[in-house]
Amino acid sequence: MKIIVFSDSHGQPDKMLAAIVQASPNMIIHLGDGGRDIEKIKKQFPQIPLEAVRGNCDLSSDLPESALLTVAGARIFITHGHIYRVKQTLSLLTDEARKLNADMVLFGHTHIANNTTEGGLYVLNPGSAGNCGCPSCAEIVIDDKREIFCRIIRI
Repeated sequence: MKIIVFSDSHGQPDKMLAAIVQASPNMIIHLGDGGRDIEKIKKQFPQIPLEAVRGNCDLSSDLPESALLTVAGARIFITHGHIYRVKQTLSLLTDEARKLNADMVLFGHTHIANNTTEGGLYVLNPGSAGNCGCPSCAEIVIDDKREIFCRIIRI
C-alpha cells in the first residue's frame, strides 16, 4: 500500500497534482489548509481514495479536525495539528496518538517536514505542499507484514 500525504497547500495545488501523477499512490491524505485543493484532487483522481481533515485556515470546511484510519492493518491518526499546539510541542499530539493505540500520527500546520519515531510511534509531517520554502510531501509504504516505511519528498 502506497500513500502520498500532503498538508498546507494553501490554494496552490499544481505541485500536489504532479506529485500524485509521479507517485501513482493507492491512497491520498491531505492534512488541512487545503481548501479547494482537496476538491481539485478528488476531481482529477476520482479513482484514488482520499482522506482529509481541516486545518486552521479551512474555516468553512465540514471536514473533521482529526480522524483515525486503519490502512493495510496500520492505525493512522491524522490531524492538522493546530488543536494540539504542534508549533510549541509534539507531546499533546503523541499522547493522543498513543491513547488511540495508533501506529502513526500524521500532522501539518508547521510547514516543516518531520519524519521521526518516538517509542515505536511514527511521527510524520509532510511539510508544506504550497509555494513557501521548499515544498514537500510524504510517501508512506505499508508492506504485507505491516512494516511501515516513510520518506519526505521535495516537490
